Amino acid sequence: MILDVFIIALLLSLILKKRIFHLDKLEIKAIYLFPVPFIIQILPFQQRGLLMAISYGLLFAAMILNWKINGFKFMAAGSAMNALVILFNNGKMPVYEPFARMLELDLTVKHTFVYSFSEKLILGDWIPIILPWARKFLISPGDILIYAGVFIFFLTIEKTHR
Repeated sequence: MILDVFIIALLLSLILKKRIFHLDKLEIKAIYLFPVPFIIQILPFQQRGLLMAISYGLLFAAMILNWKINGFKFMAAGSAMNALVILFNNGKMPVYEPFARMLELDLTVKHTFVYSFSEKLILGDWIPIILPWARKFLISPGDILIYAGVFIFFLTIEKTHR
């Protein structure tokens, strides 16, 4: 769903004052770090605990380095929430199985089913989202903060940023 969020935020940024054209004015630190955690997260390793810790550590470091840029505090908080629940669940994001079945969603290597709602799932993927273009997801409370941060970032880019 993050791709959908980026595209929507990018389009809104173009429509509303063409803010995206000022992206080059931002001083985003360690921008090269941002793709690395996502690459690590899609690797098909069964023992994911240490890899996920490294992945989220890199992502959180990149967020902290850019703390002053609008939206990054929300993205950092959401990433920390996701990292916490993943680390407590053997390197996998818990997914509420009844909702996943209802939406006809399959598990990926990054996820594990939880069959009843419990404290193990509070920060996991249990919030159903159906987009108007028929894409379906279960997202976590941390994802909501990340997506809010992405929108804030794209919609508040200014000509100069200090």
